[in-house]
Amino acid sequence: MEMIDIKNYVEKYLERIFVEPIKIDIQDNKYILNDKLDFESYSFWNKTDEELLNDFQDFSFKKDYIGTIFFFLSGYWEYIHNHIKDNYGRFPAIDSFSYKKGVLEEPVVEILIERIKEDLNINYRDTLPKAFITHDIDNLSLPRGLKFIKSLGGDLLKRKDIRLFFDRIIKKITRNDPWSVYNLIEIHKKYNTKGTFFFMPDIQPNEFPGGYEPGKHKKYLQELEKAIKSINGNIGIHYDVRHLKENRMQKDLNRLNEIFQTKIEMGRAHFLLFDITKSFEIYEKAGLKFDTTCSFADRVGFRFGTSKPFNPYNFKEKREYELVEIPLIVMDGTLQNPRYMNLSPKEGFEKIKELIGKIKKYNGTFTFLWHNSSFYTTQWREWEWVYEETLKYLKENNFEFV
Repeated sequence: MEMIDIKNYVEKYLERIFVEPIKIDIQDNKYILNDKLDFESYSFWNKTDEELLNDFQDFSFKKDYIGTIFFFLSGYWEYIHNHIKDNYGRFPAIDSFSYKKGVLEEPVVEILIERIKEDLNINYRDTLPKAFITHDIDNLSLPRGLKFIKSLGGDLLKRKDIRLFFDRIIKKITRNDPWSVYNLIEIHKKYNTKGTFFFMPDIQPNEFPGGYEPGKHKKYLQELEKAIKSINGNIGIHYDVRHLKENRMQKDLNRLNEIFQTKIEMGRAHFLLFDITKSFEIYEKAGLKFDTTCSFADRVGFRFGTSKPFNPYNFKEKREYELVEIPLIVMDGTLQNPRYMNLSPKEGFEKIKELIGKIKKYNGTFTFLWHNSSFYTTQWREWEWVYEETLKYLKENNFEFV
């Protein structure tokens, strides 16, 4: 790693953030910003883990804002610790630099950029906070066939929920499906909000539940597309979990492009499966323009230190990727799952409001994931109100839905 690489990347990023021209020079081991601010370079790439952890104070490494911004946006810590994986092959939040330093729920990059803005007396391009509401469509409906029988057995034996057992049968008979994608579309209509829906290209392996064969549901998916466009929504691909090991991304994209008769340019990985040494390259080669995978499954917050869209860094070629990352901030399952944060619905909503407040302060983007399957069942019945209250809270705080 060299100072010139950091300078070039951060300079391009800041040019997109501010209205005024931005120029970073390098002199005597310092970054000189617009001939007014200077930052002594902190060579984080030559430091041990212990030194990095000890030297990070007040949201920067020894007040080197330029190097610190690069450290977070590039995912440097994750890149050099990429061998650490959970049972699904994901880098865990608890092993991240941000979690270890207690700043995972702080937009470190925005905090430093705000300080730069004040010191230089310059202006942001974005003057409104954004709300990006997304939905991973892991299943098109409640379980059917044999899966329906198994779910009934689970209601009785595992969940001991007799009410759900009988209610599920009634809904089956009356064809009232709480997991229907149309339910989410109707909620968007109710609040005049927009949603982006990520559809699966294939049935997933057993260890990663979900998926379906789009070709068998072509007519239904095309009707859904019309309904989604009626709310000014968008459609993306929910990457197959095998895309990191198999060269299948282009094939999967082509399959959905044919179904929807449109070019899909945005995606998110199923189970948030992400590898910082592979994923961005796969997305870029497939021609995707936007990804919104980058959050930890086990903790909410700012995985790359920011809520705002950014071009990730290519360590191999020392350049930024053409792809834009829109970092995910909150996933429903992260809040609820007993293996993750295990919050109550009230606690979950308070956490959402807390993060929205921090994002609003810096005109950032609140990217929110709520599955169509996060309704009705035992573990979600008490959570349903959280989704609608979040939409209302965003509107009350004048977020622009994108």
